[in-house]
Amino acid sequence: MGTKTLVRLLIALAVVGVLAVILHFTGTGGGVSEVASSTKKTKVFSDFPINDVARIEIRSAEDTLALKKGETTWNVVERDGYPADDESIVTMLRDIWGLKIVQPVTIGRTHYGRVNLVAPDEAESADEAATILSFADAEGNEVAALWLGKVYERSENRPNPMGGGMATSEAGRYVRRGDSKAVFLVGETFREVDTDPSEWIDKDFFKVEKIRSIELDRGEPESDWKLTREEEEGDFALAEAEEGETLDQSKVSSMKSAFSNAQIEDVYTGEAADENEPGEATFRIETFEGFEYAIAVGEKNDLNELPLTVEVSATFEEERVEGEEESDEEKKRLDEDFEANLDRLKEKLEREKQLEGHVFKVRSYVIDSILKDRSELLAEEETEESPEAEPEVAPGVTLPGLPEAPAAKGGDDESPENDAGDPPAADAPTDDTAEEGAQPSEPEPSEANEEEEDSGGDSQN
Repeated sequence: MGTKTLVRLLIALAVVGVLAVILHFTGTGGGVSEVASSTKKTKVFSDFPINDVARIEIRSAEDTLALKKGETTWNVVERDGYPADDESIVTMLRDIWGLKIVQPVTIGRTHYGRVNLVAPDEAESADEAATILSFADAEGNEVAALWLGKVYERSENRPNPMGGGMATSEAGRYVRRGDSKAVFLVGETFREVDTDPSEWIDKDFFKVEKIRSIELDRGEPESDWKLTREEEEGDFALAEAEEGETLDQSKVSSMKSAFSNAQIEDVYTGEAADENEPGEATFRIETFEGFEYAIAVGEKNDLNELPLTVEVSATFEEERVEGEEESDEEKKRLDEDFEANLDRLKEKLEREKQLEGHVFKVRSYVIDSILKDRSELLAEEETEESPEAEPEVAPGVTLPGLPEAPAAKGGDDESPENDAGDPPAADAPTDDTAEEGAQPSEPEPSEANEEEEDSGGDSQN
């Protein structure tokens, strides 16, 4: 083998090896791997101004949403400045600050529709349109923008259990900066980015604990009620119970945890708030910790949603009552625990006071188990059951499940052995019975009928 031939063979082997490495890391389905990328540590934004961002605008083909940074929290502009979920916003900003390029994508501007990166006002369909994140500073100047395109799905090399080819999983998203035409594939999907305001509002809500009394007021005295208890672990009693009214504890057990797990679905604003003003019922609650709640609810719709408003106030014990014979160490510890608990209660009051003045959309499960009429809380009256009358049975007839009829009293030849047990064997027909027309083929008579016939025969003779 000549030297030139050997060199050509080595070059061919090298090319095959390079192709094998490329196929190994990209896969036939276009899988993404950071190992194959020469831009492994390159960020989409070399210096994203995360600390300067004071306003975020999310724009899609269908809608626009704005989030504004306030003095203490982020706010949802489309919900009249209602507090936003700070944690989700901060997490998104940090993800964008550290967003790394997994793979550059070579694609012309005319093909942006294939990766959903067309400007929303230029897209022929919503599927082609990008979702644009625009970041501005406190003065309203845009400091950065990120266009989100199609979510990249990676093949799992296994059949889809739901049918329809091979299984896939979301592995990234096509993006580009607002100041550049370059397209990149990144490892984040940004599925949480949405223009629905309800997805961004702070879902923290009030929580009622340790209920001392709960009252339902619908303006109907015959169906309204109030339950009270003197101990935190005690049972409720019906206030101002009338004669004959007995509370069924199994029917009011859910009252002890009323509004302990309420969650916000959305906040009504503007005309929607006026149209959904609660007016069906009001719950008034007092707790052992000194809180007082007035919770008004409206009628639920076809989606099992209803409007709700809440007002809260509280009166706390500012001084701890010292016990007898407390040591200095015990007094110090108890004082510290008391102060810590008092601070917690005051923080809870301050946080829940901020909910006043808003009309919330909640699921009806919040009140389904406690919105009951007075009569539904009472024990059912026990009725005395009348004894069942024994059915009348013709003499000599025996029915399954019923006691046998007593034998009829006959003449002197009545046999005590036949008062119970199996009927006696049939005797051979006598001349008297033959004369009466008795037929041997008829069923054997019962004991009572046989005795009646004997007594009847004796009377005839």
